[in-house]
Amino acid sequence: MKDLNIIKKLMNDKITESDLKYTDCYIRPQLSILIPTADEEPYAEKMPFNSYSVTISFDAAKTEKPAHYHAEITSPMTFEKHTKGNHYYRILIDKEYFEKRYLMYSDNIPIFESTHFEFCSDILKALNTFVFEYSKSMLNSDITLDAQSEIITHWMIRSIFGETLDMRSVSSDYSVAKAQHYMEQHYSEHITITKLAALGYISPSAFNRRFKKETGITPIEYLIEIRINNSKNMLKRKSIPITEIALRCGFGSNAHFSSCFQMRTGLSPTEYRERYSE
Repeated sequence: MKDLNIIKKLMNDKITESDLKYTDCYIRPQLSILIPTADEEPYAEKMPFNSYSVTISFDAAKTEKPAHYHAEITSPMTFEKHTKGNHYYRILIDKEYFEKRYLMYSDNIPIFESTHFEFCSDILKALNTFVFEYSKSMLNSDITLDAQSEIITHWMIRSIFGETLDMRSVSSDYSVAKAQHYMEQHYSEHITITKLAALGYISPSAFNRRFKKETGITPIEYLIEIRINNSKNMLKRKSIPITEIALRCGFGSNAHFSSCFQMRTGLSPTEYRERYSE
């Protein structure tokens, strides 16, 4: 198997080629992606690993593509629960490589024990680009794969801190991009379609059409998503009452906040706090 020694360094010396028989491996020294091809994970018996392990599981029962996915991260030499099912990605990130970048965001590095976090679905584009680049072995792919590793690692760390990057927010249409930026900065305020349209010097009806064409959702739906994402960060801190979070995020009432939150996450604000609180 190609690059087995790199896998041994990221996982452990006990890993053999037969352990990875049912796994597609896309390998770089600082970051590797393992994708099972069958409902088996023979190497699970040889945990813990030497690297940071991020697992992204996909629910086959879901028919709609979610805006965000759930992932788990486990620190090196820490046991994690065995992932079952044949549709998940395991990302292994070299310990020193990960920690050097994590310390750009925090003064200390916690011990992750199958710690849950959410990340934007756009990170999957970077993961799949990594897989494609590795598979094609194109000229200078080692350079582009290292660049992808850098992007993926930083996005993962930002997601752990609750700062998900959604590339959908980068629009090629100036009027839409300006409205998106305004909503990001003023989500707690009362915002109208008329106000957003005026930013791009177009009519409300034209703005609505352009916005939905670019993003796939209406401006109001987009605004609610921004408010929900910001509320998630606040919910992780138990010191802020949920009623106050609703007001800070621009919701007129706690009931409206709870309804919108449940509809988009499948959890009530209280349930989300219990699951993801720091």
